[in-house]
Amino acid sequence: MDLPKLPYVVFSRVDSPSLWVRFSIPGQGQKRICLKTDNEEEAKRRAEIEYQRALWSAEQGTLPGRTSFDKVARQYLESAQLEAGSNASKLSKVAADRGVLDRYMVPFFGRSPITAISVPKLHSYMEWRRSYWTSGPGAKQTHIAYERKGRRVIRPAQHIEATLSTLRREAVTMRSVFKHAVRLGYLKASDIPKIDLVAEERNKRPSFTDAEVAKLMQVAEQRMIDVLAPQRRGKQQPNSWKDMDGKEITPSVSRVAYERTVLYWFINIALETGMRPTELFNLDWGHIVGFKEERDKPIVEQRIRILAYGKGKKPQQLVPNIGAATSFAALWDAFKKVHGREPRDDEPVFVNASGERAQSYKKSLNALLEAAKLKTDVFGQVRSAYSFRHTYATRQLRKGTDVYTLAINMRTSVRMIEMYYSDVVPEDLARQLEGSY
Repeated sequence: MDLPKLPYVVFSRVDSPSLWVRFSIPGQGQKRICLKTDNEEEAKRRAEIEYQRALWSAEQGTLPGRTSFDKVARQYLESAQLEAGSNASKLSKVAADRGVLDRYMVPFFGRSPITAISVPKLHSYMEWRRSYWTSGPGAKQTHIAYERKGRRVIRPAQHIEATLSTLRREAVTMRSVFKHAVRLGYLKASDIPKIDLVAEERNKRPSFTDAEVAKLMQVAEQRMIDVLAPQRRGKQQPNSWKDMDGKEITPSVSRVAYERTVLYWFINIALETGMRPTELFNLDWGHIVGFKEERDKPIVEQRIRILAYGKGKKPQQLVPNIGAATSFAALWDAFKKVHGREPRDDEPVFVNASGERAQSYKKSLNALLEAAKLKTDVFGQVRSAYSFRHTYATRQLRKGTDVYTLAINMRTSVRMIEMYYSDVVPEDLARQLEGSY
């Protein structure tokens, strides 16, 4: 009686003292495994175990060496989406990770087995990613399409090389995929490839001098007057528009006038707090501790605190300059004038004309900087909303604020303060340094 044909074959190799087993699994290709014994009976026993183990792993989708990067990436995103639940911050991270994976990593690694992605392969990816928009696949792409709040948004593509900070941020996403592969059993933790990104040369961050701040605010104020003045002379009727609930708004000022007013006070608050743009746009009225209690006091007596939500998961309290309270009060009054009611604690401080949370003032701020001829500093570096944070740091150091205290209030490290602003104090104390003993 013929014995049934086994689904695997035990064989020997001239380059190995041990016996081996080979078998094929549909959809997984052929597997060859060293049985680590030269005893034929023991080899047959081990061969059966290895075959059954491989079958089970294939059914579970965890067969090592065959699971592709794109599959693990999809599984990671599905898992992260479930873990995020209704947490806005976590959902935002999932959306960012999805964008990076879909645009860059999955097209590059594709169906490469997760176990086959080595350090040299990662370095190749980093070089490809660095030049993606300059000489790579994105060089000829004119626009980028993405979704925001369920709507399709299109913006112009920027053909510049990826910065070190961008590569590091995206490397976190890549590591999350590898960690998920470990969690699912596709990979051992010790097999996660590591990549070292060499630090780029640090440049002094563009800020504003006191004279430039004065000029910027003067131009910002004039631009508000320019759109208000015609209405006062009766030559132009204010626009009407709808709020986020569809209710018609017909205020005594135009939409442009309101938006320029909000931008004016946004700049003031950024200069008085040193907050990151992300922290400012995440700010709700309820995050301004003591505002309602302090706003009726004389300006010199007003003391408020701010809960900043930005890079971390938990809010961090900061102490703003005294002048910040006046700026918040002006924004409060502007909102009340346009919307006919006071803002609620859970409503954003910085809104568009419809009352929705503002995501960016990049376009209007750039227009203002161009009008004031302050778009770049003397070194040609382009200014942005972040430049107000750098101006705040420079001013604080100039007036003698301790670097450790400043680092805590700015929610950053002493190293970062010293790295970017180490030249501020010596320059501003030049008179003392140049004086006689």
